[in-house]
Amino acid sequence: EFEVDKPLAFPSSEGRPCVPPWRGPRAQKGAGLPSPLGSRRLAGWLGFAMAMLMQAQHELRRSGSKLGRGSTPRDYAPVSQKGDDDKDAGPHSDFQGLVNIFCGHKILTTMLLVALPAGFYAHHTEMDPQYIFLFNFVAIVPLAWLIGKATEDVAAKLGEAAGGLLNATFGNVVEMLLCVSGIRNGEIIVVQCTLLGSILSNLLLVMGCAFLAGGLIHHDQRYNQAGAATQCSLMSMSVFAIGLPTIYTNILKQDEEWEHMVAVSRWVSVMLLGVYFAYLVFQLKTHAHLFQDEDAEEEEESPDLSAPAAAVLLLASTVVTSFATDYLIEALKGTVETWKVSREFVGIIMLPIIGNAAEHYTAITVAMRNKMDLSLGVAAGSSCQMGLLVTPFTVLVGWAYGAEMTLNFHAFQLAVLLFSVFLVTTILNNGRSNWLEGYILLITYLVVALVYFFEGTGEDASLATLD
Repeated sequence: EFEVDKPLAFPSSEGRPCVPPWRGPRAQKGAGLPSPLGSRRLAGWLGFAMAMLMQAQHELRRSGSKLGRGSTPRDYAPVSQKGDDDKDAGPHSDFQGLVNIFCGHKILTTMLLVALPAGFYAHHTEMDPQYIFLFNFVAIVPLAWLIGKATEDVAAKLGEAAGGLLNATFGNVVEMLLCVSGIRNGEIIVVQCTLLGSILSNLLLVMGCAFLAGGLIHHDQRYNQAGAATQCSLMSMSVFAIGLPTIYTNILKQDEEWEHMVAVSRWVSVMLLGVYFAYLVFQLKTHAHLFQDEDAEEEEESPDLSAPAAAVLLLASTVVTSFATDYLIEALKGTVETWKVSREFVGIIMLPIIGNAAEHYTAITVAMRNKMDLSLGVAAGSSCQMGLLVTPFTVLVGWAYGAEMTLNFHAFQLAVLLFSVFLVTTILNNGRSNWLEGYILLITYLVVALVYFFEGTGEDASLATLD
């Protein structure tokens, strides 16, 4: 039975999902949604779109995984196979493992088998751009799940450091591929908006839904304040790194100063990558206790695939995703003209959905089970990873392609990011959360979404180019 004062125990869950502080597991095997009426009423608070994503992930993820992307060191302990508990011993072959993955995840498998061929067919037959965009948009969701699942199984066979690094690298591969495709197609504005939108969706939408869902079940929830403060400091540094080039460009509007700003952005990106790897050492080795759930159980589940088979699946999924993201970006111009929406709305609101659906679901379900350190590891940790890894990576990719991809995110975008980080920092300053704080974060995200939704589609009305 569903009890208000007791953490949710989902029928399909045999262990806690373990989520790292810097990046939540894209392929996290979360617990299913509870069936009682109370939980369905709770899901209503999260909105129709979010509920659909949660239901899809419920159908397609097995419970109890502790090896999501970017897990903490103890998450990579060897899998226990004691006694005759055969159900935890994993499949006997890679073929059986693949059957378990696809047959156990029917919704995402259906999306993959329908949307992916349709997206490729629409591109090669030159159908209307809106259909190319829509089919590939839907197809990237299950592809992101496959990448996360394969990364998870490979990491299970590696050591702590190698597994953590692999998860950190492929934890954002979909966002990275979207940004690379955007740079190759000259959509610099869309790339910058996608980076900003991923940070905002994690800080405001994901954290807001998690706080609201958890707060409606548990009167008062606690988390490690020191770990949250570290993540807030890293986000503040990201704002600083983005803000200085932006202000620099707006104050000194000269061609030679623009060239200087491009060089500054590239070298700042190199230093931000150094900060990110220092953060990995900090949270994996020297101060891992700040990001661990002390009350969590130490149960592990065997991976479905062997390391070689998972590596092949990871490579194949990444290659296919690269084609899907290319087709999606190429169809963007015709799509925004047909739908009468701005590029900024697509980049800030729509594109982050396809890369972060699994994290959204995981953060909410673990918050409902009163595991707030894990939930914050998804929301705030993922935002840190976007600001310190994906953003500088994108600038360096632009450097390699000879494109002027910089840290100049325009004054309005900088203001949105600054206010969002400030709001989250004030909310995370006491080590406690409640439903009202989650509601505040959700309303803030809706305000941002409305601003970009009603933005004009012409260049003279763009919030990303308006001087």
